[in-house]
This record gives sequence, structure tokens and C-alpha cells, in this order.
Amino acid sequence: MSLIKTKTYAEILEIQGFKEEALEIYEELLKESNDPEIKEAIERLKKRKIFNDVNVIKLNEFNKINQKNRYEFEKWLSNI
Repeated sequence: MSLIKTKTYAEILEIQGFKEEALEIYEELLKESNDPEIKEAIERLKKRKIFNDVNVIKLNEFNKINQKNRYEFEKWLSNI
């Protein structure tokens, strides 16, 4: 059974922290669509790739935030 790659699936992966996988799906989808949300997601994920190290204590605190608030915070953070 093959997985259907959709924008929603990429968003879920991104929220769960699978940034590379989400970026791959967004890039595949962009080949088929000129969706501005997909372009925005690709830009957001590419900006994040510059961060190599993670503060584990802060990451654990961040993971306690509910999914909706986390997504909104990540969106805000990517615009800084």
C-alpha cells in the first residue's frame, strides 16, 4: 500500500518534528501545484535548517505545549 502525500500529511509531519520528511513532501507537491501555502512552508522549513544544535531542556518544555499552540508558535518563530 503506497502512502498518498498531501499537504495535510506534510503539515502533520512538520508538527511532529519530522521536518526533513515534511520538506520533501512539500517540494514534491510544489511540482504539481503553485499553492502559496506550500511555498511558505518550504521557505519556513529551509530557514530552520540553519539550526544544528538544540537545547534539550527547552525542547522538552516546548514539547509540552499543545499541538495548535505549537504550530502557531513555530509559524511565528519562523518569521523572526
